[in-house]
Amino acid sequence: MTTDNQWSAQPASQQAFSTRSSFIVNLKEFSPQNWNNFVLAYTPMIRFWIRRKNVPSSLEDDVLQDTFRSICISIGRFDLNESRGSFRGWLRTIAERRVADCLRNLPPEQDLPPHDLESLPSPTERSDQEIAAEQAANEEVKARALELVRQSTTDRTWQMFWHSTIDGIPTSQIAKQFGVSNAAVRVAKQRVTKRLKDLMIGDTESTD
Repeated sequence: MTTDNQWSAQPASQQAFSTRSSFIVNLKEFSPQNWNNFVLAYTPMIRFWIRRKNVPSSLEDDVLQDTFRSICISIGRFDLNESRGSFRGWLRTIAERRVADCLRNLPPEQDLPPHDLESLPSPTERSDQEIAAEQAANEEVKARALELVRQSTTDRTWQMFWHSTIDGIPTSQIAKQFGVSNAAVRVAKQRVTKRLKDLMIGDTESTD
């Protein structure tokens, strides 16, 4: 029997995005704000993993809560090691185990065929609809992370980051618009980018 801080290694190409170790360290410290940000950001993805295993809709929220409870209990033992797998893979393993627990405990009239409890479809067996649903969940996670960072960032800093990273406006032009130096624009961009990376988004950097 495996525990919740054991998981299968995944090739880097299968890691949709990686979570920086600083974010995991913050979770281990378990401040209310860190945990709340984690729940808000990751709920869409964890809910997707639960739904794809055909959990009855009436039990979906219970499994979601059980998953977060297990994460909370196990996070202190999590050791980020790329050779063993990603943080996202670890979360998925926990979610699937809580789903299996739920399905095993269903009353006979709600029970599912045994193969639904034991078999996990490989990525090559996924339908186009499922792939699209997972991509949508990923995008919602990213959107939530962006909003969480925006809420904790001054409007001026956020605008400089957005103009530079999203709009692709040259640093010198942004500096002139806000009456600051080029270095100040870069610092603003780096601050927001770091916060986004800490919340799992690793594809927000760009070059001037």
